[in-house]
Amino acid sequence: MKLQTIIERHWYAKLDPFLLIILFPFSILYELVISIRKLLFTLRILPSTKIKVPVVIIGNISVGGAGKTPLTKHIAEELTARGVEFGIVLRGYKSKNKGITIVTPEHTSDEVGDEALIYASSGYKVAIGSKRVNAARALLKQHPNIKIILADDGMQHYALRRNMEICVVDSSRMFGNQQLLPVGPLRESMNRLNKVSAIVINGDYNQVKLNEILNKYKTHIFHQELQFKCFYNPVTNEKLTASEMAKRHIYAMAAIGNPGRFYDYLEKLGQKIKGVKTFPDHYHYQEHDIVSNLDIITTEKDYTKLAKFKPKNVWITEVSAKLNSDELINKIINLV
Repeated sequence: MKLQTIIERHWYAKLDPFLLIILFPFSILYELVISIRKLLFTLRILPSTKIKVPVVIIGNISVGGAGKTPLTKHIAEELTARGVEFGIVLRGYKSKNKGITIVTPEHTSDEVGDEALIYASSGYKVAIGSKRVNAARALLKQHPNIKIILADDGMQHYALRRNMEICVVDSSRMFGNQQLLPVGPLRESMNRLNKVSAIVINGDYNQVKLNEILNKYKTHIFHQELQFKCFYNPVTNEKLTASEMAKRHIYAMAAIGNPGRFYDYLEKLGQKIKGVKTFPDHYHYQEHDIVSNLDIITTEKDYTKLAKFKPKNVWITEVSAKLNSDELINKIINLV
């Protein structure tokens, strides 16, 4: 069994006493480091910079995929519909471009990262950089009409001062064993939820379990559902419904933070999956990874790294996020 599988089972299913003993000292050290770092920002020994427009952080307190990208796209669509000019900044995880880059649809995911290319391909103004303050400034310099900045991830990037924080939570995994790394999956302690502006639960959830975990926190909770649009083939421009795709021999492939959630979603859509192939998060696909004798279903994020091969048998699962209330969008717009 792979080490990653063993650790994830320890995080999300059953605590392993042996792993707990081994990892506990590292978790204490991690907590000490993040506590000192927060204190340095609080005392302004480390600078936290306020830019000239409001900043909304869309992040989480745990590792792995939680559904930040669909939520960010939904917020972007709502701002566009209401005529609010905005920009998106993010780190550009595992991108080859160093420094600050204004992202365009002509870039590749290797150059700028998966999420950045998704946003740019949707027509949004996007910049990446490990120093998000500089990325935001570069974007504002090129597009001075921007009224608000959305930051995909970066809840722990305190160098960029923020006006609102939205913590996205994966409903299937929630907060795991609720312990800090590496004993658990948390980047910050559960108490951090008292300081965020809103919590967004992504996907179907157990209301009883949710209440048990979150009742102690006063933060407003919203619910996000992913609504299926179609299966889309970017090479042939074909679109299939879920029932049409279910008649085919299909294979599912993903290299995302929580691939199990994606496979479960496909099964809920009635897909009869012949097999799955899972890669590490943000894996850079090779052409030989593409199974040629079956139709392959993958995510929009994965396809950014498969597009260069122009595979005729790969289909994107197109979804859109929908919040259970307009209140969160209205709060964001009221910042402008």
